[in-house]
Amino acid sequence: MDLNQVSYHYPQQPILLNHISARVPVGHILSIIGPNGAGKSTLLKLMTGIIQPSAGQVQLDGQPISSIPQKQLATKVALVSQQNDIFDDMKVIDVVKTGRLAHHNLLATIADDEVAQYIQATHLDALAQRPMSSLSGGQRQRVWLASALAQDPNYLLLDEPTTYLDIHYQAELMAILSRLNQQKHITVIMVLHDINQAFKISDVLWLVKQGQLVKVAPPAECYDRQLLASIFETNIQIVDVPNYGKYIVEIPEVRAES
Repeated sequence: MDLNQVSYHYPQQPILLNHISARVPVGHILSIIGPNGAGKSTLLKLMTGIIQPSAGQVQLDGQPISSIPQKQLATKVALVSQQNDIFDDMKVIDVVKTGRLAHHNLLATIADDEVAQYIQATHLDALAQRPMSSLSGGQRQRVWLASALAQDPNYLLLDEPTTYLDIHYQAELMAILSRLNQQKHITVIMVLHDINQAFKISDVLWLVKQGQLVKVAPPAECYDRQLLASIFETNIQIVDVPNYGKYIVEIPEVRAES
């Protein structure tokens, strides 16, 4: 997947993304990080074809994403859905089956066996017959992931997938994504709010600020206090934590009391 001079803005609104050019590394984990309002989620939507660039082009296998029929695109690129209450009355296994519709007609009957591997990959075996409304936030997130995997995509995109999850479920989700990437060679593209998660799990980072792609590099090359302070507009310290390694600490400015 390639982005060639991609810009985006809503009608009569300032530019959100400005002349972004980069190549997504196939078979790797890419995380997009930056402050709120930098354009990260918009960038992800452009890469799924949900919205089209105001200028420039997103290409998949040398073909503009805008020219690829939606159903065909769904077999190549999957976006992990956000929480959606309309599925609350459905069983977990039936929600996962909706991902297979990319490979069937809309009225197809999909066998349980066809989604068994996606249920297993996301540790949902014991939950498969339960209604969505009975699940915790972390469990529901695994269902959305399984449904996206059921599309059998080459590219798996996630927008802040750990938001609202407790630490246990965050670690579990990151472990599942890492394993899927290593075993199935799925290209994973994520917007992550947690900087340290992004640095630990990713092969490549895109650092975005004010609609500009500031840096593309492996995490090891991004442990730079000045760079990160400039991106996030806050004081940064990088410390070494035993049994963990480098850890980035954001230190907000403390105003003196008047």
